[in-house]
Amino acid sequence: MVYSYHKQESPPCQAGVSLSLRRREGIAAMAKEQVSSILRALQILECFMDRETEWTLKELVEHLDMPSTTVFRQVSTLADRQYLVQDPVRKSYRVGPRLMLLASAILGQSDLRRVARPELEHLSDTVQETINLSVLLERDIFYLDKVETHRSIVCNTQIGGRAPAYATSSGKVMLSCQDAAFIDDYCEWMRRKAKPLTDSTITDPDRLRDELVQARLNGYAMDVGEIEIGLICVAAPVYDMNRRVVAAVSISGPDYRMRQDQEDMIREVRQTAANISRLLGYRL
Repeated sequence: MVYSYHKQESPPCQAGVSLSLRRREGIAAMAKEQVSSILRALQILECFMDRETEWTLKELVEHLDMPSTTVFRQVSTLADRQYLVQDPVRKSYRVGPRLMLLASAILGQSDLRRVARPELEHLSDTVQETINLSVLLERDIFYLDKVETHRSIVCNTQIGGRAPAYATSSGKVMLSCQDAAFIDDYCEWMRRKAKPLTDSTITDPDRLRDELVQARLNGYAMDVGEIEIGLICVAAPVYDMNRRVVAAVSISGPDYRMRQDQEDMIREVRQTAANISRLLGYRL
């Protein structure tokens, strides 16, 4: 008797399914790696949002806890695209022109900034001091807009810059409008990380809590030499149509001028914040 053996082959439809599955798995793996690469690039760019404006490769590696080859590859790509530029002497990296253009375009399209700008200019004309519009960004405030005064001694802030929320009137008034869980989390972080910017900076979470209670009751907050010696700032919150605090307006000026007109400054900044809130759809 002769036996014949035949290799068992998968039916055509089953082979097609297996190939399609492998192809999908391969595409999914590639997509996952691309997303991971994008996230790593964003992590690197976010370092330049901090108060450190220049980073070396070694500093980035240590700060991000990433492999040096990964950071080098990402930074090289970002530099090639002019999102970062390298200092030829110090070999450190800073924000490049393409990223600045992107930031400028985003700021120019901000509805909040567009709506608030006329009110900020009117406030500056009225009080003759520096006016800032800021938003809460993680643990800091982010300066979204600024109207300068032509008087001597001005506030040293920059559009696109950041400052610790606990050391600023804008930060304190926006923190005062957050829920208890947010404030608890912020104070716990502050207990571990807060650093004084001047001798007057509040770094004690309990003292900050007291100030937040007063800010919520009064409808405004102040900082007296806490972010810059000799500078007083007063800020009021801006609300949107959903009654959420979305920004703060502040007046900043030298100690002797702000103390002289303090009640007027408080009244004017609160009125301006209320005007912007109404333009954003806020109703009592």
